[in-house]
Amino acid sequence: MRCGHLHPDGSLWFGTNDAGVYRYDGASFRNYRRSDGLVGDRVDAITHDDAGNLWFGTDRGLCRFDGASFVAVAIPWDGDADLWGPGLNANLVLSLLCDSRGRIWFGTWGNGAHRFDPTKPLGPGRYEFDSFLQAEGSTYDDGEHRNVVQSIVEDAAGNVWLTSMSHGGVQRFDGQRFEHWSIADGMGDDMVFSACVARDGAVWFGMLGNRRSGLERFDGRSFRRFDVASGLSTNNVVDICEDRNGTLWLASQRGALCRLTRGATADDAPTIRPFVVDGASFERVMFVTEDAAGAVWFGGGNRRLYRYADGVLTDLSGQL
Repeated sequence: MRCGHLHPDGSLWFGTNDAGVYRYDGASFRNYRRSDGLVGDRVDAITHDDAGNLWFGTDRGLCRFDGASFVAVAIPWDGDADLWGPGLNANLVLSLLCDSRGRIWFGTWGNGAHRFDPTKPLGPGRYEFDSFLQAEGSTYDDGEHRNVVQSIVEDAAGNVWLTSMSHGGVQRFDGQRFEHWSIADGMGDDMVFSACVARDGAVWFGMLGNRRSGLERFDGRSFRRFDVASGLSTNNVVDICEDRNGTLWLASQRGALCRLTRGATADDAPTIRPFVVDGASFERVMFVTEDAAGAVWFGGGNRRLYRYADGVLTDLSGQL
């Protein structure tokens, strides 16, 4: 499992590595694949728009699902089908956001980010795009920037935050201009895998983990760093989810799922510990999400999927 998303109707949607998406309606799962009209069977990101349509970011581009049928969306890219090697190109959509104005943002593997209004199609699956951040991050052997935008989130003020996995750090867009942060500005790493805007307004970033930084909290002025010495199982943090109790769940592909519990004040050191149930921890978790009832769901490779509610863990992997 690669990602999870809560729809306003209460259903949960889960993207997989190679088996499309699953919908959970509270009682059972239903699977959708390319044979059903989904653009690609690897699904890295899911969001919904103001009309309730679902949008899926796949290894073959973007598509919309209205509950009955899928529509492929032609996305901007530079026509180079082999940016990184076989199977990896700018058609891979890694991140999705429907912002507070109803616009869809998506980040790609090597072609920066794009934005469009889903209510104004130019034709079936065709939209006018604004494109951003193609020239950020590292310059590669062909002399081009290949900016990988791994996550996109929005804060309460309407600022959109975009993170780069190709040494581009973090960008904040206020609707007019971008502001940039990276290692020179106090971050411990410039390869940023995940982001989460907490209810207290702080923005949390999870790092790839190749440098000293694992998790960072930005309060609008400075960064506060947390790593293995702070209690993380690894400095690799691929997803961050704040539950309704204010606990941060920290997923990792290289270590165990952890939880961060804040101190009494913002200045107090939080407690970070691996999540353990009956003596077992959970390794190589790709995502964490919360359902409408407050249960926490998480999953990883080999279609592993778990639900944790009221102190009880349920393994749902066998139902997929």
